[in-house]
Amino acid sequence: MKFKPIEAPSATELLVTQIKNAIITGQLKPGDKLPHERELARQMNVSRSVINSGLNRLQQLHFIHIRPRQGAFVADYHSEGNLETLNQVVDFDGGYYQTSLLQSIYEFRLVTEENIVTLAAQRQDKPSLKLAQQALNQFKQAVNVQEWSTTTFNFFHALALASQNQVYPLIINSFRPMYLKLAEWNSKDGGNSEIIQRNQDLLEAISHGNVKLAVDLDHALIEWSFRDLMRA
Repeated sequence: MKFKPIEAPSATELLVTQIKNAIITGQLKPGDKLPHERELARQMNVSRSVINSGLNRLQQLHFIHIRPRQGAFVADYHSEGNLETLNQVVDFDGGYYQTSLLQSIYEFRLVTEENIVTLAAQRQDKPSLKLAQQALNQFKQAVNVQEWSTTTFNFFHALALASQNQVYPLIINSFRPMYLKLAEWNSKDGGNSEIIQRNQDLLEAISHGNVKLAVDLDHALIEWSFRDLMRA
């Protein structure tokens, strides 16, 4: 067995994670002012340079605003954030997620994946559908959550390739952290056999060119995934 190197997070990464999580969970609200850099450095027991780097990164992610000579203030990331912000919200440390966020994610999936499976069923790109089947086979042999979530993402990315639309694979790739996190949560809840069967049924409908059945099965899969997480 080959072991992977252990990579400890930097002080800056830990600072970003701590403040970001406080914002996502509502402990810090839009408009709240953060302590001065000197006070943050004292409280967190790090250098001013770490604080400065961390705050700049949080501003890049649209979690805070830095106002010259005034300080750092919590931003409304819902209004000002972008795709990178969303991935940070979905993938943040601790596994916390809000019902409203999950509902919005699944509404997005319903619309996007309906178009993907429709085109995939119509265009019958055999090499990409073969990739989807390979991903499902790998899922069946996976032994841990990381492998389960990775192969689940690979399955949906293969379907996006099968759509032969040049944009959809890029969109799915952009949302990779989101798909990985959702698959991880579903797998942790013991839903692996359910995921395998539903994905297999979906792939067979697509492979047979049955657009309506493929769309219905994808909608049912998304709704099952959402209900599974809500029960958890």
